[in-house]
Amino acid sequence: MSKKIISIFASLLLFASSSAHAISLGYVTGNDYLKLDENSRLSWLVGAMDGIMAESAMIEKDSKGPWLGRCINGLDTQQIKAIFEKELNNNPEGWHAPAAFIFRVKMEKYCKGKI
Repeated sequence: MSKKIISIFASLLLFASSSAHAISLGYVTGNDYLKLDENSRLSWLVGAMDGIMAESAMIEKDSKGPWLGRCINGLDTQQIKAIFEKELNNNPEGWHAPAAFIFRVKMEKYCKGKI
C-alpha cells in the first residue's frame, strides 16, 4: 500500500475519532452506531457499503462486480439499513464490536445464495 493511501486512511480514522462522539480506537462500534442520528447512520452505512465493495472489487476481480453490489442490486438504502439495524437490535451482546464487522457478517449471511 502506498504511503499516500496509508496517510489518507490514517487521516480519515483520526477525523472519524475526533468528529464522532467517543468512537473508540478509530472505528464505530455497534454502540456508537446506535447513538448516531438518522443522517449520520445513513452516511456511515453508505461508507461501509462502499468500503466492502471497493475491497471486493480489488480482491475478487469478478467481471460481474463486487459480491455486495450484486446482492443489494434493487434494494433501497433504507431497506439495507433496516436489515442491519434488525441484526443490531436482535443481538445486543455484540454492540461492543466494530459495526463494520457486524454489517459485513450480516450482509454475507443475507447474500448467501442470492448471488
